[in-house]
Amino acid sequence: MASTGADAATASTGADAATSPGRVSGWLSRDRIRAAALAMIALSVLWRAQMASRGFLAADDYVMITQAAESDLTVEHLLALYNNHLMPGGRLLTWLVTEYVGMTYWPYVLLMAIGQAILGITFFRLLRRLLQPSWLLLLPLGALMFSPLTLEATSWWAVGVNMLPMQIAMVLAVGAQVGYVQTRRKRHLVTLALSVLLGLFFFEKAILVVALVFLLTAALYAEGGPIRTIWTTIRRWWPSWLLLTVLSLGFLAAYLGNSESSLRRPTSAGEVFSFLTQMLGSTVVPGLVGGPWRWLGAGDGAPVAAPPELGTWVAWTIVVALVVATVRRRRRAGRAWLLVGAYLLMVAGMLAATRLGSTFSGVAGGVPRYVSDVVVVAAICLGVAVVGLARPPRVPAETEPPAETEPPAETEPPADDALSAAPDAVQEPIAAPTIPAPPPVRSAQPALVVSRQGVIHAEAPDDLDPNPAPRTAPDADTSPALDAAPAPDDAASPGPAPATGPGPAPDPVPGQRPAAPADRDAAESATDTPVRNDTMAPTISAPTHVTAEPPAPGLLGPLPERYREAVNVMLALLLVAVCLGTVWTTSRYSDEWAAKSGRSYVDTVRIEMASAPPDTVFFDGPVPNSVVPNLSWPYNMQSRFFRAFGTRPTYVDEADNVAVLDDLGRIQVATVVGSTIQPGPQEGCGYLVASGQTVRMPLNEPRNDWHWVVRIGYLSSADGTATLRLGTGIAEFPVRKGLNQRFFRIVGGGDAVELTVAGTDVSFCTNEIAIGNPAPRPE
Repeated sequence: MASTGADAATASTGADAATSPGRVSGWLSRDRIRAAALAMIALSVLWRAQMASRGFLAADDYVMITQAAESDLTVEHLLALYNNHLMPGGRLLTWLVTEYVGMTYWPYVLLMAIGQAILGITFFRLLRRLLQPSWLLLLPLGALMFSPLTLEATSWWAVGVNMLPMQIAMVLAVGAQVGYVQTRRKRHLVTLALSVLLGLFFFEKAILVVALVFLLTAALYAEGGPIRTIWTTIRRWWPSWLLLTVLSLGFLAAYLGNSESSLRRPTSAGEVFSFLTQMLGSTVVPGLVGGPWRWLGAGDGAPVAAPPELGTWVAWTIVVALVVATVRRRRRAGRAWLLVGAYLLMVAGMLAATRLGSTFSGVAGGVPRYVSDVVVVAAICLGVAVVGLARPPRVPAETEPPAETEPPAETEPPADDALSAAPDAVQEPIAAPTIPAPPPVRSAQPALVVSRQGVIHAEAPDDLDPNPAPRTAPDADTSPALDAAPAPDDAASPGPAPATGPGPAPDPVPGQRPAAPADRDAAESATDTPVRNDTMAPTISAPTHVTAEPPAPGLLGPLPERYREAVNVMLALLLVAVCLGTVWTTSRYSDEWAAKSGRSYVDTVRIEMASAPPDTVFFDGPVPNSVVPNLSWPYNMQSRFFRAFGTRPTYVDEADNVAVLDDLGRIQVATVVGSTIQPGPQEGCGYLVASGQTVRMPLNEPRNDWHWVVRIGYLSSADGTATLRLGTGIAEFPVRKGLNQRFFRIVGGGDAVELTVAGTDVSFCTNEIAIGNPAPRPE
């Protein structure tokens, strides 16, 4: 017996071990849509990470890294504005990477890949909650994960550290609000608040999430005209707006109290028009269908969209056709596209107020990162327009007693597939089950389709309370004709029920798929929330014949059967064309992003520093403008640029022999390029300066008051000191016997210099004084 038990235990353990590796595959195989979605997300993350790794840090990345290297991890550093942006989350991540890794790129690629993966997973969860189950869920998911408009957010750290958290916050906030609308559970309000705070922790532009949540709720879950829709949205879900209003006011008070106004005034109406046409025609519309297909290089930064004219017209044609087709198919699609337009209008207004009227206003509309958050809204609305809103879960109202019996199983909602056509023929009558019919139950008021539990359905003429008192079950016959009809005599006896006659519809037959009504949105709304039956009587009435409603029109309307195959082929080819365009656009962006002068500059400096003599010192100067623009001064200076470099160059303000880094990062012997003194009168000496004497030496070109570097070459008979004056600037330097040179800094300006020498019997000759900036000495 012991042996038998041991064998059984061994067999059981072996069975568990055999089945455990297949649990994950079984979990995925049970939901093939989820498996396909995870595969798409993984492909997008890996592809974007590979593309990002071809590039390097760029422009603002170096400034943020330098500021992190110069500061401790303090609240003041985290809350300091960067170009008027409040981004404590971005500063925190940058500080951690700089402190523990240094000036490297791979940690930022990894962080952006993680952000992209989180965005994809959270967005797919939102689609599963918001929309009906369908393979078409993959369309909005792919539109977000592969959109060329989000390429900068997954490759350029200065963009990704702002936009990825904002996009994640948008998705989480919308999901929380949808959950609250569907269930009225307070925990969704907590998630909503935390989601908005997450976005604001990384980017002040995330304040638009508040407006997005309100507009989306009004567009998708409220009925009526504009005024009625807004009033219903405010009244029915006021806890959300109260919470978001408090958060918004608190953030705006803190931000506006510390920021400088970045508002600008456009120079003309033509500038505004050019900006709007460029943003829509060159960036947003082509980007939503796989464009812009061609990029304009912008140095080490991300390229600018420059689509061909033909591509722009094709993109507009595709977008307009999609909008028209989905609006014809689904009433709610019109509101979804209006939501995209409203959000795009808010983004355009913000950009116009902060970017126009500047030197970069000519290309402001062609920068994809400015509108990358629009892709999230467009993807959500694409899903609503093509797939349709999901049937919300049934949650009992607080005033209702718990149900004593389980409700009958619901049939699967009708397939809302934009690429599938419903059969034209009307379904045959369904044989009714032989179930005894209960006596009819009278009701004091007619059955209505009303709004329940915070979800708006096909409303009654009056806007009823979202949590009404328990009502008579819909199965009860309440029409006047049915009230007058007596109950059948054999209602209590088993046997077949009459095939025709008035009476409520039978409960759905398990496994049967009801046909879709002509108005899909009305059907979704009418069947969203089952009404509770408070009677103890059975809920199954006398069966009757069920006739299917006419099928919903296809994506392009009620096409004849002979055209459907051709239309489906055209739609498939169009989808393939968009995918190929996306691949082409992403590949061209990847080539532009891979060309990084900053990477070659940093790599060359590392190699040169490893082989330079230990006593090599440098005069400070700006890094090449292609690496960090001069507008970023003083963070474009080498002494600050290399602060997080590890083995960084040693910079001095005065020395006899100094070196400089050229534009390629190579170490060169330094000289000074700028104004020089005119030749002196003494042959073989130039200007002779004796001890205690001051000599004026005119410059060949005057210098403005500024920070300059002076190089003086001289021949001295003895050691001593000398003082050089340039306008109001004075600099003193040591003099050594023999033929020497000296570099030092001075702040001043003028058209001449004055030199005074102090010492015992010092004769000082010079004909080489240059005032300007350090540069490599010509070979």
